[in-house]
Amino acid sequence: MNNYVKTIVNQMSRRTDTVITPRHDQILEFAYDYYVTNKVGPLFHVLKKRIGVTKEELNKLFPNGLLSVYTWVGIPIQSGSEPPCKPLAKINVDKFKEVYFDYNATTFVRDEVKKVLVDYYNGKYGYGNPSSSTAIGEKAYEQLFAARRNIAATLNVHPNEIFFTGCGSESNNLAIKGIAFNHLEKKGHIITTKIEHSSVLQTMEWLESIGFEVTYLDVDSEGLISVDELKKAIKSNTILIAVMYANNEIGIINPIHEIGEIAAHYKIPFLSDAIQAYGKLPISPKKSGISMLSFSGHKIYAPKGIGAIFVDEKTKLTPLIHGGGQESGLRAGTENVAFIMALSKAAELMHEEMFSETKRLTDFRNEFLKRLAKVVPDYKLNGSLTKRLYNNLNIGFPGVDGGAIQLSLNNIGVYASSQSACSSGSKETSHVIKALGVDGDKYGVMRLSFGLKSKEEDLNYFFKYLPEILKQLRENEK
Repeated sequence: MNNYVKTIVNQMSRRTDTVITPRHDQILEFAYDYYVTNKVGPLFHVLKKRIGVTKEELNKLFPNGLLSVYTWVGIPIQSGSEPPCKPLAKINVDKFKEVYFDYNATTFVRDEVKKVLVDYYNGKYGYGNPSSSTAIGEKAYEQLFAARRNIAATLNVHPNEIFFTGCGSESNNLAIKGIAFNHLEKKGHIITTKIEHSSVLQTMEWLESIGFEVTYLDVDSEGLISVDELKKAIKSNTILIAVMYANNEIGIINPIHEIGEIAAHYKIPFLSDAIQAYGKLPISPKKSGISMLSFSGHKIYAPKGIGAIFVDEKTKLTPLIHGGGQESGLRAGTENVAFIMALSKAAELMHEEMFSETKRLTDFRNEFLKRLAKVVPDYKLNGSLTKRLYNNLNIGFPGVDGGAIQLSLNNIGVYASSQSACSSGSKETSHVIKALGVDGDKYGVMRLSFGLKSKEEDLNYFFKYLPEILKQLRENEK
């Protein structure tokens, strides 16, 4: 299996709580190699003959037996008694067009940011190590500090409170483990929510495995936590509160200022994952009582592989990476100067355009809902509409499979996200959708998110073909 397939396998194993063993690897490797060679997936009798696996063993190892194996390694499912993905709609388009409605997943690198990268790699800013004492090293340090100062200005914080990481997930890990490692001897109690990103939830699960206690707050039907319940959950040994600023799936915006006031009152560090919110909302961590705030480049039109975290000067973290003393000793390793400069440029542009893009994309989103109501009058909006990122919609389509909608749209060039059986080889729905109490069997759930290139012609293309897609998918359900 190539690295891409291995990455998908790891994602699917986490989503389905499947612990990968050497036997899993053997079966998946064989299935993938067999498909590459024969252009068809191996059936039960082939698996039994070649590697001695029985149907019973397969069903025990994988959540949906052979169907999971096929899905995890990317083998198209042609048949089966209960396939995790329904038949797709077959649509002939007049003029193929690519429509990107997945900006909450990632963004393109915008031209102004590309220019920064091109100039850097063409030598305009030199190639020095910011930690060296050479003249070119000093020049690199100056570029690094300018980026730190620029990003700090977007948050109204001091430059020495901004630290660069490799991604948003690393920022979250640094914040959570950095606090927890301060309390390794006596451990302690942490409060978070059931709808956090996996980089938070899986870190919490790991901390539980070494003796920390974690409270996972419920959310209501609109995806919002109760501030009163959070306050009740605080204990004498609570060492951290971790609540995301805005959710990556349903876009809801949490009552951050109220949470910050509670955290400040009890003198508890407060981490807010702002990876979806940064650049879209005006954020002032100090005014909101936030001790640590994480964000990421590839959500704001900068490259993948660069993130950052605000850490209030009063908050002390134990580093995850030791060695060179970079980032004031908090994150060792020579800084990625080019990507940091790119992140700075993207942050500057996002904040300059925040007001105009908020209005434009709010109008765009509202027009989307207006047109959707004509096609699917009984659609379900998952999460609050009023306390929500303006560029996000999470829609439940009644009576159809979310994965089938996603792949049918994908075939005509419309790209959006779905947490479905088609994605994981399991009938389990997203932990966020499950926390809202949405019936995953009744609704096919899709996340649609909009950004800089979202235009009216994208809506026209989408709604031109959506009615026929839904018609065919519903007929397939009969």
